[in-house]
This record gives sequence, C-alpha cells and structure tokens, in this order.
Amino acid sequence: MSARTTKPVLVADIGGTNARFALAQPGETKPDMPTVLMTALYPTLEDALKTFLDETGNPDIGGVAICAAGPVQASRREAYVEMTNCPWVVSADAIAAATDVDAPILVNDFTAVAVSLPHLEDEDVVQIGGNKGQESAPIGVLGPGTGLGVSGLVPHSDGEFTALSGEGGHVSLAPGNEREISLLFQLMQTYGHVSAERVLCGPGMETLYAALGALDGSSETGKPTAADITRMAQDGSSPLAQETVEVFTGLLGSAAGDLALTLGAQGGVYLAGGILPRWGDLLNHRLLRHRFEAKGRFKSYLAEIPLYLITAPDVALIGLTSLARRS
Repeated sequence: MSARTTKPVLVADIGGTNARFALAQPGETKPDMPTVLMTALYPTLEDALKTFLDETGNPDIGGVAICAAGPVQASRREAYVEMTNCPWVVSADAIAAATDVDAPILVNDFTAVAVSLPHLEDEDVVQIGGNKGQESAPIGVLGPGTGLGVSGLVPHSDGEFTALSGEGGHVSLAPGNEREISLLFQLMQTYGHVSAERVLCGPGMETLYAALGALDGSSETGKPTAADITRMAQDGSSPLAQETVEVFTGLLGSAAGDLALTLGAQGGVYLAGGILPRWGDLLNHRLLRHRFEAKGRFKSYLAEIPLYLITAPDVALIGLTSLARRS
C-alpha cells in the first residue's frame, strides 16, 4: 500500500449556491458526511477551502479531486473553471497551494456524477420504466439543480468507461407540443436564444412560472422561488405552479430522451441534481417516461432504455473519491 493510499483524500463539489467539502478515509469508496458552505459567504474557493480544512484539523491529505459547475478550461499554466452561476474562479494552482497536493484533479460537476454511476447501489436509484440496461453500453446522466448538468459514460473494450465533459445543458430547448411552442416564443422575446437550462433548473422553474403566467395573463402575482412553486404545486394552492411542474417534467423527459439518442445510451439514462429527489409524488413518472420515449420512429428503441432517478445524496463526491484515488 502506497503512502498516498494510507491518507484521506479531499473531495469537493462546487455548485452555484453551495460548496460541499468532505474527506474520504483510506479504503472507503464513499466520503464522510460533507460540510456544506454557501458560496455567497466566501469571496473565493480558497477562503471556503481554508475554513473546511481548519474545521477538520488540517489533515495530511493524500489526494484532491474537485468538481465545479462550469466548463474546465486550460491556460498554458493551469486548469480552471469560471463558475457559471457564481463569481468564483476555481483553479488547480490555487487548490494545490491550499492543500499541499501537487496534482489536484479538477473536473466538471456532472463528469464527477457520471464517474459515480458504477459505484451506486440498487437502493441509490429508482427505475422509471424501460428494461435492464445493456452492459458495456454508453450511459447518460443529466439533472437540474442551480443549472442543468449533462454528462455520460462511454465504454472501452476492456469494460472500463470514460466520463464525458461537456455543456449539454446549454443546447437549444426543443418544444414538444403547441403549448411549449408558445412558451418558447414567449421566452425568445426576452432571451433570444433559449437553452434547456433556461427552464430546466431551479432558477429556470421561476422563469417558467413567469412565462406561463404571461402567456395566459394569469392573475397570480409575485415572484415565487422554486421552493415556493414546488410547495404551491404540492398543496394545490396554485394552478400555475402545478402547470409549471408539469411542463418542467415534460421538457426534462424530452431532454433525457434526446440525450439517450445522442449517446446511444442503451446502458440507461440517470437523472441527478438537487431538485427531483425533493419532489416526491410531485414527480409524474408516467409523464416523464412518455416524453422520454416520444421520439417518433425511435419510440421502440427508447422504450427499451431504462430511466433512473438517483435518490442518493452527494453522488458527485462518490465519483470524486474514485478520481482522487487514481491521482
């Protein structure tokens, strides 16, 4: 056993709203309970990282893997992420300086989620239709949180997988019925280009609520948060909130089907992110599955592909633990 494997590794999932830090102990595939820090309370990643390390007694670390919500870019000197929904710049050099680890790993947040998939147990997911996924076939993953993350796993001939790093959440939104066509036109008046992430994320729920209300001249007033919209849909106090959740679900199912076709994801498509697990019975599995398969001539192809809802928390940290141990 190398000296590195006898030390804990540090993993961190940097989102637009919260940053989750954890240590994974030697021999463990899953990290300790994470410490959650609000990004808005810290000027930089380094400040938040110092807080976490101080709280954990500044341990001797054997590896570091960090993911962030944005594309990983490279200058001549270092890899870095300019956060999409937060003012932080996450750089490999700064992480190395803060942790005394020479070669920290920096990946997109949904790349880390994708890497976690082979490590999930049956109780970590709920299957929504389809059959058993094909072994050694591509796998897709997407999920709404502060943004819309998208990734996948592509198999090698030796049975291993490579995780994709992309920005699939920013593809153009594709309406699937007349109501959604009207919605797209409404959104285009404000935004010009309308991406999937424009509506399929937490802030996107708020945008969707306002746009649907504007289409019908709704009498509902105010600017509810995504949490408010979810609550009003659950208690039945707002027809507009209920339609917002329904349209969100349909568009998400359609986006998942598009991803399955793009990747040939016969190993399955996984839904992740912080929103859906909190919905409970509000998530209409039948509608989600219907829109997943509603691709004309390829309906029968998609009908075989399993769709999974990930219910386990902090799965990106599980993927990061695996990556940190490879460094």
